[in-house]
Amino acid sequence: MKNDAQQSRALLAAIVDSSDDAIISKNLDGIIMSWNQGAQSIFGYTAKEAIGQSISILIPPDRLAEEPKILDRIRKGERIRHYETIRRTKQGASLNVSLCISPVTDSAGKIIGASKIARDITEQRQVEQSLAQARKQLRAYADNLERQVCERTQALEKTVAELEAFSYSLSHDMRAPIRAIRIFSESVLDDYGGKIGAEGSELLKRTIRAAQRMDRLITDLFAFTSLSQSPGKMEPVNVEKLICGIVQERIEFQPPQAEIKVETPLPLVQGQESSLTQCITNLLDNAVKFVARDVKPHVHIYFDRSGDMVRLWFEDNGIGISADEQQLLFRMFQRIHSETYPGTGLGLALVRKAVERMGGQAGVESQPGGGSRFWLQLPEAPASMNQAPKQK
Repeated sequence: MKNDAQQSRALLAAIVDSSDDAIISKNLDGIIMSWNQGAQSIFGYTAKEAIGQSISILIPPDRLAEEPKILDRIRKGERIRHYETIRRTKQGASLNVSLCISPVTDSAGKIIGASKIARDITEQRQVEQSLAQARKQLRAYADNLERQVCERTQALEKTVAELEAFSYSLSHDMRAPIRAIRIFSESVLDDYGGKIGAEGSELLKRTIRAAQRMDRLITDLFAFTSLSQSPGKMEPVNVEKLICGIVQERIEFQPPQAEIKVETPLPLVQGQESSLTQCITNLLDNAVKFVARDVKPHVHIYFDRSGDMVRLWFEDNGIGISADEQQLLFRMFQRIHSETYPGTGLGLALVRKAVERMGGQAGVESQPGGGSRFWLQLPEAPASMNQAPKQK
């Protein structure tokens, strides 16, 4: 039994001595009684130099008041765990340490001193300070970035407002002389067409067509730039009523010029009536325009659902579009058949932008000679307002 006890004490002593932490014992007067190898590594004192000295050799002058308070707590039998403070080495360097201090008793249970485990947390503190500094810098950077974004957003909003005002003024001021060119050319053609001959009449007709195209281009540009403004209020739109109104207003959408069939009832969608009017008008314009010579335009309008979205289909019997051309259709100023069919190249760009501003999408399915199926997909209006039956 005695040998076992001796072996246990020897093992314990070896564990204490080999610990990387400083393990120190002191009496109730604060005199160092034992000193392990970890203490020497951390504080720089050898056991011979430290044992018998006051523990105050490890305490910076501005923290000497800590030791009496620690000893008072030890005398009361308290344990002190993870007490973080500053200690100094033999060379005078300051260390951040975490202390665990426990009372030491004799065989009768009387408190005769304390054991102290000190762990060097200087590197940990440096990392924490670096992290804190990094967070501070990141907050400062984020605040600065937010300020810059706010300033630039305000500047951009001002620029956009100025451009919108300029666009409106330009469209208004340019349309007046262009209309004058068209009107005067038409008057000359009507009054003097017989005198200026066939060649002169043709030149006047070209002037009139160019003026009409320029007027349409300015109108489309203004409509396109107007879509850059923040979207207005979204509300239920009666698509069926809207389409019927557009067809009734435009003679080119009515028999005998064209046949437009609408499968009713169409559901209500969430959107803006003015923007949706532009979209549908442009799609119908294209459907009746892009047909082969001597072919009467036929347009079939119907819908299907996908979740809470409604897809409106505009199917025509036109000349069709190749896969490569479909990639360009919805871009600005892209005209696939510019030599044969008039246009500004803005209609479908306006359609896509308007639909996207309303939270939807636009697309096309087509092949050359096989007609086209353009579609608009928009959120369906609330069920309580929508009476269109679900398709099976």
